Amino acid sequence: MNMKWPISHDVDAQSRRDPVGRMEERMIAFDWEATSLGAPSTWPSTLKSAVRVLLDCRLPMYLAWGPDFTQFYNDAYVPILGDKDNAALGNDARVTWSEIWPTIGPMWAQVLEGQGIGSERFKLTIERYGYPEDCYFSFSYSPVPDESGKPGGVLVTFAETTREVLAERRQAFQLNLADALRRLASPVEIMERAAAMLGAHVGAGRAGYGEIDPLLTTVSVERDWTDGAMESLGGESRPLDSFGPRIIDELKAGRTLRLHDIGADERSVPYAAGYASIGTRSLLVVPLMKNGAMVAIMYLHHAKPHYWSDIDVQIAEDVAQRTWDAVERARAENELVLASRRKDEFLAMLAHELRNPLAPISTAAQLLGRGGLDPTRAREASKIVARQVNHMSALLDDLLDVSRVTRGTIEVDLKPVDLRAVIDAAIEQVGVQLRAKSHRLHVDRQDEAVVVDGDFVRLVQVVANVLNNAAKYSPDGTDIAVSLARHGTRARLVVRDEGCGIDADLLPHVFDLFVQGSRTLGRTQGGLGIGLALVKTLVERHGGHIHLDSAGEHRGTVVTIELPCIDDVAVQAAPAPLEPDATSTSSALRVLLVDDNVDAARSLAFLLEEHGHDVTVVHTGREALAVAPGLHAQVVILDIGLPDIDGYDVFDRLQRDARCSAAKFIALTGYGQADDVARAMRIGFWRHMTKPASTKTLFGWLNEASELARAAVP
Repeated sequence: MNMKWPISHDVDAQSRRDPVGRMEERMIAFDWEATSLGAPSTWPSTLKSAVRVLLDCRLPMYLAWGPDFTQFYNDAYVPILGDKDNAALGNDARVTWSEIWPTIGPMWAQVLEGQGIGSERFKLTIERYGYPEDCYFSFSYSPVPDESGKPGGVLVTFAETTREVLAERRQAFQLNLADALRRLASPVEIMERAAAMLGAHVGAGRAGYGEIDPLLTTVSVERDWTDGAMESLGGESRPLDSFGPRIIDELKAGRTLRLHDIGADERSVPYAAGYASIGTRSLLVVPLMKNGAMVAIMYLHHAKPHYWSDIDVQIAEDVAQRTWDAVERARAENELVLASRRKDEFLAMLAHELRNPLAPISTAAQLLGRGGLDPTRAREASKIVARQVNHMSALLDDLLDVSRVTRGTIEVDLKPVDLRAVIDAAIEQVGVQLRAKSHRLHVDRQDEAVVVDGDFVRLVQVVANVLNNAAKYSPDGTDIAVSLARHGTRARLVVRDEGCGIDADLLPHVFDLFVQGSRTLGRTQGGLGIGLALVKTLVERHGGHIHLDSAGEHRGTVVTIELPCIDDVAVQAAPAPLEPDATSTSSALRVLLVDDNVDAARSLAFLLEEHGHDVTVVHTGREALAVAPGLHAQVVILDIGLPDIDGYDVFDRLQRDARCSAAKFIALTGYGQADDVARAMRIGFWRHMTKPASTKTLFGWLNEASELARAAVP
């Protein structure tokens, strides 16, 4: 030690075992003569002794001496000062610790009266890094006598217990939070309660959760908590880019963000106005990730600069993740309950929809079975059966489509399609419904083609479904408007009606499976509540977006479909009608009918025989393999779902037999989806028909087979 600095008056520097500490070096170099204490050589021995003790102590120790409270401290005390260390040595304690002087000043006054004071885990809000920070200390204030024996200074010995106190508080808080969240089932209530408890625990001005849209462009807050001084952000949505790209990039990478002072951090300074618009000067934000993407954030805000400690980060991250897990669990449980209720409602609707056509079918069958029925009435009864069977077939097709929706296996065959042709085909398809209710249809579209990469049949299905809903749920004689236009690279198709509209509570769920508006026992509108779910899936499979809006019940509905356009290239022509014309009568054909449903086989055989065909009926695959070679059938109507050998295998074996290879094979099956048809045609079936068989289509094909048979005769 430099012996010119006389505080080690009784110890030679060469005899000291420990090296000189940093604070001792600073004290030696400090210009003490510029202070009220003067040169160290003039200091009272009690001060020198106290300083020596302070420097030798390995625990934080601090000394304020004289009327100016001149400060001394050791190396262990430096972390307590933080940024204040640069100006604290030799300075007035009342200046260094101005923020806590109202608290410690009166206590030091007692010490200078000769009274020692101590406390455990005492809370002080200090600003060692320029921001208020709640800290806890166990300390002892002791008087140090001057030459006269009266207290000349205050010696402080203490240990910071902030980490221990906050760890205990954190554990207690987590237990209370878990207990509070356990009682809640609503996701919104879970977020609200967690935000309130965390915000109060860390002393924030505002706390809440914001959900991120799938495109990572906006953040929306449903509800949040405030301390009463800051305004709530509940119900607001804001673009993410308004907070600064560097900040959002950190959050998207899954890193917790803390800004102690938005006005001083280079990442946020250019966007300070945006933060000021929500009254925020400091923040802590925890991103919540799912499958590598940010889906939500948990935020803590202060209206003033605030220091966010590592402990704040730890507890915020823990609460954010724990709460979000609870939110997702609650949502999943609520979805299960809702799905179960919808399933029950759907089964009730399905039973109703299937019983409706069964009643007239049953009545018509009884009339036809009586015999001697007037021919006019017999024809009318037959028409009733045909209409109701077609209705049931449509219901079954809907069920098959919804199965594909739930399994995510909807397929589309994409080719250039002009949406004008799609609209024309859809209008033709729902023309009967429009005319039946005397609706006035207005179509507004541009003259130029609006071409998209699409599946013509599926797009017609989409538009027809929307038009059908408009017709079904609008009062008779009202207007329905269809508009089509291209906006940049997007095609926009809008359908407006003056119908019953949609209640605000139902609007967010209109694209969910089995969801419909209020139902009555009459069920006058019919339907299974699956159309819009299918429409949404099909639009999204085309890279598009569908939006439904309504001002409320009885105020109409607006459906907007947007699809990406492509350049005007060769456009796919509209498919030919599915059912061929059967105006002519075919020549008699030898027909083998294979179907395990005895009633279905017998009734179809009767119908074919009425038209002059020679029909052989069998009910298993093995019977078909046994009789077909000797029959020399010209047409084989083959069920696919046979009980012993499936129809595909039967077809393969018969095709390899020269006696059967010339026959025209028609697949008759209850499986009528696009991939079922594609499979049948791919392996070599001539035609594919879904049960129940359309007689118009079947007889058209038989006409064609008869013509082909005649042409083959030399």
